[in-house]
Amino acid sequence: MSKGIKVPKISIIVLTLNEAGYLKKCLASVRSQSYPQEKVEIVVVDNGSKDKSVNVAKSYDARVFINKKGDVYRNWAIALHKITGDFVYMIDQDIELRGKDFFQKMLKPLICDRRIIASFTRKYVRKDQAWVTRFLSYHPAQCDPLYEFLTPPLKKSFIREMDDYTLCKFKLGLVPPFGRMFYRVEYLKKTPNWKLNKVFDHDLIIKSIKSGYNLFAYVPIAGLYHYHARSLKHLLFKRARNLRMHYLPENETTEYRWLDINDRKKIIRLLAWIIYANLFFPAFFRGLIKFFKYKDWVLLMEPVVTIATTDVILWGFIKNKMGRSILKQSLKTLVGKPERAINGAFGQ
Repeated sequence: MSKGIKVPKISIIVLTLNEAGYLKKCLASVRSQSYPQEKVEIVVVDNGSKDKSVNVAKSYDARVFINKKGDVYRNWAIALHKITGDFVYMIDQDIELRGKDFFQKMLKPLICDRRIIASFTRKYVRKDQAWVTRFLSYHPAQCDPLYEFLTPPLKKSFIREMDDYTLCKFKLGLVPPFGRMFYRVEYLKKTPNWKLNKVFDHDLIIKSIKSGYNLFAYVPIAGLYHYHARSLKHLLFKRARNLRMHYLPENETTEYRWLDINDRKKIIRLLAWIIYANLFFPAFFRGLIKFFKYKDWVLLMEPVVTIATTDVILWGFIKNKMGRSILKQSLKTLVGKPERAINGAFGQ
């Protein structure tokens, strides 16, 4: 930080559950930052780990809270109300911060422009990642092909290129798939987010926009490494679990939507995607183009990842009662018989 400028306190929130090895790397990346460590607070909420996660967190001087009965959204809310920093960043236990000056890079736009409520960065590829994670990391938000197809591109939010970051204006219905934000706590407290007992990362953005805070900063030079999935099987497990445990149960309580199933054009577009995904060869040619661009063999797995993630989500809807209700409403929209709005929400 420049001389004469007050160094703000930063709070880092991490939720933990039985991933002590990843957690150690995560917290080591936080504590190895060049930012003054006395100004870095780590708050951990553990969901009842049976490994050494709690001990690891304490060894990095984290404030640890245990809530065995909480789901991920309740635990985010618990952690958010325990922080004491001027800025807060919520990360997963299997994430590492890139470089040694991550905080300075993320803070720069927030200090330079007080209109900005939050900054965000992108995921990067690392050689030691499992092939499926490496594949996903070529997308800045680590989207799989289906998730990328359903969400607005980041560039639609760009309004001005600045030194080391891009100023973005988010609009309702056009929020790009970046949920992990480095928030200015002062502004976050002025939104309905602060009163919630369940926190969903994309809903924090929606409620901020509705409260008049629609300026964000994209800081790609900062960067994260996210060890998202160990294998394709693990990725599909996480997609099916998230659909079953998070997105369908929270369907009518969250405001962020991946798909409006009362919009006929979007239903037709999604059906076209399902056909595209299962034809194999169109996705293969897309992967081939990406392979020649980045020279990484994992990109040739595009058709496999495309088919697998699309069909596991589709099967998840078919098996679930609420999912079948959403599919039924989609069919009625398709034939021109709309009913009460039921919005499908699914993704990472």
